[in-house]
Amino acid sequence: MCKSKQIKMASANANQDDLVSDIIKKVAAFDIRKLGPYPETKEGFKRAAVLLPITVCNGEVLILLTKRSKYLRSHPSATAFPGGNRDETDTSDITTALREAEEEIGLPPDTVQVLGILTRGITWPNTVVYPVVGLIPSDFVPTVNPSEVEFAFYMPLKDFISEDKVSVYAYDIQGQSFLFRSIIYSNGDVTEKVWGFTASYCILLAKIIFGDLGHFQILANSRENQNRGLYDGLEKYFEYISSLALTTSNLKMTLSLFCNLGTS
Repeated sequence: MCKSKQIKMASANANQDDLVSDIIKKVAAFDIRKLGPYPETKEGFKRAAVLLPITVCNGEVLILLTKRSKYLRSHPSATAFPGGNRDETDTSDITTALREAEEEIGLPPDTVQVLGILTRGITWPNTVVYPVVGLIPSDFVPTVNPSEVEFAFYMPLKDFISEDKVSVYAYDIQGQSFLFRSIIYSNGDVTEKVWGFTASYCILLAKIIFGDLGHFQILANSRENQNRGLYDGLEKYFEYISSLALTTSNLKMTLSLFCNLGTS
């Protein structure tokens, strides 16, 4: 996948190693395993995990995404991370994410360096999602399982914090206004919209790696914790939606509008 440039390779490799070390350090600072008691899933919710697979190619951080098969029951044809529901045989959320990535795109679990688990998300139907960040080999070429994935593609992670590439829209949920974002991927032959859960966590990861967490807000008109706006906003969004999910019958439509994660 990654075609190395031949000019000044020694210097380029050193810079790439420094970038990888910096990424590892920054993601570790937001690893929920280190920030207190590990958050478990409440009764009444399903549990799922996704892999946020990143790699460094010629000094650029890329993230690997998939387009889900149109034949899947949940979120067909959506752009998503590899991932799915936890099996009884899975020993952890990391195990779930790695197993699903291997099943969907042929990524060997032993080639993934797990960097951390970010704050939880939620998607329909009443599913708590644990986002696992993993560093994958720069030469990995996905082999998709056609029953689950139509195709996979790499995107520059930095695109998700480029104001000229990201669209913003607001949505009101039971009296609380939230801001969500989308971005268009195009390689000339294929054009896909990345939005909802997937876009939110790509943006979060990009902000963690490339800059502060302010500017991109989840809670509309929020002035709280501007230096950690996106991270705190996602946490508040999770708590707000999960408190409604088991008691509000019309949340299916609400969640499906911006949660494009499949949990097959």
